Amino acid sequence: MPRTEFRIIPPFNFDLSIKFCERTKFDVLDRNDKYCLKRFTKIDNTPVFIEIGCGGTADKPVGLAKWSYPEGGQIDENRISATAGKILSADIDLKPFYRKLDQSAKLKPLKKNLYGLKPILTATVFESAAWAIIGQQVNLTFATRTKIRLEKRYGKSIKTGGNQFFLFPDPGKIAGIRVTTLRNMQFSQRKAEYLIGLAKICTKENDFFESLSNSPYNKAIEKLTAVRGIGIWSANYLLMRGVGHLNCLPLGDTGLTRATKEVYNMRKKPDNDKIEKLARRFEPYRSLYTLYLWFSL
Repeated sequence: MPRTEFRIIPPFNFDLSIKFCERTKFDVLDRNDKYCLKRFTKIDNTPVFIEIGCGGTADKPVGLAKWSYPEGGQIDENRISATAGKILSADIDLKPFYRKLDQSAKLKPLKKNLYGLKPILTATVFESAAWAIIGQQVNLTFATRTKIRLEKRYGKSIKTGGNQFFLFPDPGKIAGIRVTTLRNMQFSQRKAEYLIGLAKICTKENDFFESLSNSPYNKAIEKLTAVRGIGIWSANYLLMRGVGHLNCLPLGDTGLTRATKEVYNMRKKPDNDKIEKLARRFEPYRSLYTLYLWFSL
């Protein structure tokens, strides 16, 4: 199995960062393996099973990756490194954000307690968008089962180390599913329509998500919320976890609201206006601000 190393801008705490995957139950993690973050995805339209880890220290991290081709084919090593690096947010420099934390007496302790924490992204933006729709107004366990049900029927899988890993179905495949079929898989009527509708848009516009990472936050939100079924929370989620946009603020998120109340020692729950005002000083790093508040709980 080929292996490579890739650059990660320090600081980066891999063990702390992948706890986000454990919280969301999005990934199967093998803590006994140095390459504990494993994904079955497509790179340049070739199915690849990629295993990602990190060596070194928080201040001198080294990204690690090894991979295989379940259906044959070959990918340039640089594309593998780029994919693994994107998943680990390897190119994010935390230092400017930390300088902002240092200026806040209430948030400065988060720098010490969560030093090196970076967001872990999904392998593709479409998968995070689909997950945002599937997870609307249901608990995490039900959403996870629904997603796996979709993957089993329309995706592909590989079994290794006693675990089964799924390749999320392409937009083209989901675009051809009937609403009644998804209803029989425990999707609500609206979620079935939303998911199929999004898949059809992505099939027609292959670059639909590509411009979002460099778009101003308000323009990215405007583009996404114009899609039926993607509200403000879903748009923020897929921008944070799929695109890696750094300036998201998911107003209305219960975790963000609760963390804001606790970290700032508020007597009552803050409203969205108050949360937005407090987050203003952390622009253009509100996604990191949100992540660190979540982890403070």
